[in-house]
Amino acid sequence: MFNILIKYDATAWETDQLMRMPVGRFKDYEGYSGSEAADISSDEPTTLKSLEGIDSLLMYETGSKGPNVDLVRFGCLRSIKVVGKELVFRFEEKGKFPRTVVEEFAERLGIHSSLWELGTTHWAIKDGSIPKAMLENLIRSYDLVFSFAGEDRQYVKRVADYLRRKGVKTFYDQYEEANLWGKDLVEHFQLVYRRSGQYCVIFISKHYVNKMWTKPERQAALSRALKEKGEYILPARFDETEVPGISPTMHYIPLVGKSPAKFGQLILEKLGITTHMRNAV
Repeated sequence: MFNILIKYDATAWETDQLMRMPVGRFKDYEGYSGSEAADISSDEPTTLKSLEGIDSLLMYETGSKGPNVDLVRFGCLRSIKVVGKELVFRFEEKGKFPRTVVEEFAERLGIHSSLWELGTTHWAIKDGSIPKAMLENLIRSYDLVFSFAGEDRQYVKRVADYLRRKGVKTFYDQYEEANLWGKDLVEHFQLVYRRSGQYCVIFISKHYVNKMWTKPERQAALSRALKEKGEYILPARFDETEVPGISPTMHYIPLVGKSPAKFGQLILEKLGITTHMRNAV
């Protein structure tokens, strides 16, 4: 079985804090939840434990307005509790689906054939599992995505390896060979650099501005930064090369004389992660 949670508030799922659903919307529509959910009830909180760790989709209602309503978060729920008139939980994200993919697989997901279900705030528990063919369309989630020139790979790889040992999910091309195999890279990189990371680290050098792939990566990242108007792009410089779209007033980290491990430690600080915390995981 798997969960589908739908809300109208277009900011409901855009948080790393506790998420909430009114208790009255849990399994409240007849026919939306499957037979496997028959013994699960908010009146018996211990039964909610079976919903933790299983595949879950967090969506917005049809007609919701916001920058992320066209995306569906995929992952699993943790620490589900009844608090007053709400169900509260934490969400562990694994990736995102374009909403169109979920609509395409609606029948196989057990979503009401008229799609009326997608326009209703509720928490449904579906029978079966997420179709494998749908999972092939998953846009994975990363703490960081790296954009760099091949000439700077030796340094970047050591940073990526350092962060990987600390448990940071990093999009670094050599880690993704199997996943990238056969994909349209222009289309896929648009999704990765515009949708998938918490931050995009751009390693600026004289080589960076002349590479074929760094331009679409940077354009996708800049599109995200412009849309969200927040700290998404984190520039790091090997030299003073000017890069189109990167403001000269944007604060950067100089890499000359800074070891990959030292730079990796700065990234951990930016993510709000201490070395002690990661070592304890």
